[in-house]
Amino acid sequence: MSYISIVDLGSQYAHLIQKRLTYLSLRSVLTSGFTKEVYDSDAVIISGSPMSSLRDDISEIKNNIIRIINQGKPFLGICFGNQVLAEIYGGKIVKRAEYGRTRVSIDSIEGILEGFSSTEEVWMSHSDCVIDAGSGKAISLSENGCISAIKIPGKPVYGVQFHPEVTHTKKGDLIFKNFAKISGMSYKEISVHDKVSLYYQQVVDEIRSLYKGGRIVSAVSGGVDSTVSTYITMKVVGPENVIPVFINHGFFRDGEVEDVLNELKAIGIDPIYIDASREFIEKTMNIVSCEDRRKTIGELFARKLFEVIKEKEASYLIQGTTYPDLIESGRTKHSRRIKSHHNVAGLPDWFNVQIIEPLKGLYKDEIRELGKILGLPREIIRRHPFPGPGLAVRIIGRLTPEKLEIARKADRILSDILKRERIYEKLWQALAVVSRSWVGVKGDEREEGYIVNIRLLLSEDGMTADYYLPEKRIVDEIARKIANNVENVTAVSFVTTTKPPATIEPC
Repeated sequence: MSYISIVDLGSQYAHLIQKRLTYLSLRSVLTSGFTKEVYDSDAVIISGSPMSSLRDDISEIKNNIIRIINQGKPFLGICFGNQVLAEIYGGKIVKRAEYGRTRVSIDSIEGILEGFSSTEEVWMSHSDCVIDAGSGKAISLSENGCISAIKIPGKPVYGVQFHPEVTHTKKGDLIFKNFAKISGMSYKEISVHDKVSLYYQQVVDEIRSLYKGGRIVSAVSGGVDSTVSTYITMKVVGPENVIPVFINHGFFRDGEVEDVLNELKAIGIDPIYIDASREFIEKTMNIVSCEDRRKTIGELFARKLFEVIKEKEASYLIQGTTYPDLIESGRTKHSRRIKSHHNVAGLPDWFNVQIIEPLKGLYKDEIRELGKILGLPREIIRRHPFPGPGLAVRIIGRLTPEKLEIARKADRILSDILKRERIYEKLWQALAVVSRSWVGVKGDEREEGYIVNIRLLLSEDGMTADYYLPEKRIVDEIARKIANNVENVTAVSFVTTTKPPATIEPC
């Protein structure tokens, strides 16, 4: 049976390529190298990479690409793959960055770009720029002068500098549909519901196969990831075998602990409640590095869970790990760690209990769809993603009780206004981040206070994100209420940077 191989060279988005193909009912395999599966496939896609195409030590990658092309296979290079393709055909590359939303002009609306308009909006994430395609043909150019698509004359070989796999590239699906046609493959679009329904059946079978009896501990936080993971496992093995645990680390939002416990109990998840807030706060206070805070919280979180596991003589631990968690923690070959997640890289080596991760192949949009299939309440499904370490990673610089209180109060003001204005559910996330000081004047007195940075984001899966700015009266109200009602705040800013280059959370 025909299939496309995807060579993952460490891109944050490589798995999204396979996700796109899956939604077109196209068979694919994702590999971390040029394996036999790649050479046996009917077509090949090369992902982006944290590596620079200007490095001297990528000759093995180039040689494999040349071999694939010489076999006559249809080939698509994305980002780094596009740059290496240009180099192979005598092109020129310089250091020039493009991140996020970018306009491109299309010179040849055919082949891989069939169905595109003369100008399009795409999403970029690169620091190397192709300025000469060599013997290849440049068929698209970005507003910044980078060649954004290449065709090799006489061959089914293409490169695109932008990322068609991310949802913010508006016609990204067309690239994969066109590549399927170029490769002689037919495709059929499937819905998120159908894809997730199939995944649900697969994960149920996986849990049944993995579970050999005994007790299972589940760390729940009220977020959709941990809730769906726990709910599924309880349905498969029986609620009597699952011990949900809610650990209060002291970094939750205002009123969140009570709300979450009530919502979980309403759907049959009645967790053991452990208030370890004082211990967590004492361990993390005055830590300057956000990454060190993540690790400290992750280590202590694991120890608290392990105490429950030992006490209850449990054999398994459920975690709501998602695929983006794996990517950002650098748990795939070639990928670089962006930040540690306490349910991935934050778990210490001694934590050797068997892990059940029902959602590790899904993105947030798919997890929310799975929540709908399971019949979970809307308030759980639509809750904004919240980092495991909570507000501890929404404070820049040294963590102090004062900054923590500012973050909590500012978040409450922000959330209340967004919900009242019916904006909250339109957003992927809404953050209030506390950063370094700004001199202010209050009542004719000089005051040196903190900056609260508001970050409102639109996204479907969290892999890329666009900023959102409400109308001026709402921006004004948010800024005024925080500055007037939160002590020691002298400035409020709105962050207008996409992902990439910025991550969603500040650290």
